[in-house]
Amino acid sequence: MLAIAGGLVVFLLVASGLLYALFHIPPHWPRPGPAWTSNDATPKLQTAPKQDLASIRKDEYAELNQFGWVDRAAGIARIPIDEAMQLAVRNGLPHWGNAAAMTGECAILAEDVPRARQAQQCRDAEIKGKAQ
Repeated sequence: MLAIAGGLVVFLLVASGLLYALFHIPPHWPRPGPAWTSNDATPKLQTAPKQDLASIRKDEYAELNQFGWVDRAAGIARIPIDEAMQLAVRNGLPHWGNAAAMTGECAILAEDVPRARQAQQCRDAEIKGKAQ
């Protein structure tokens, strides 16, 4: 019984010594080689992430709060968020027509992109076809 107790004590002392050595002795890292020198192939690490994020947020805020064209040819413009919310409150959401009444490709197009110019042309052609 004393041998088992003594063996257990020795095992606990050896295990705790190994754990101490494992977690408290600093590891030996090899010195960086030529692959770690700064060149165009190495990634550019952030040195000031908080300032980078603040700069990105400032640019995003400026972009979201100004007028501009997203796609002039398609007639898609960007307006400030506050003004868009005021317009939605004042005028309500735009009526995009009754896509359920359409059939075929027009219904699919109107469902996916109801305000697209092609959807409007498809609606107009379908209405014109029904009128004849």
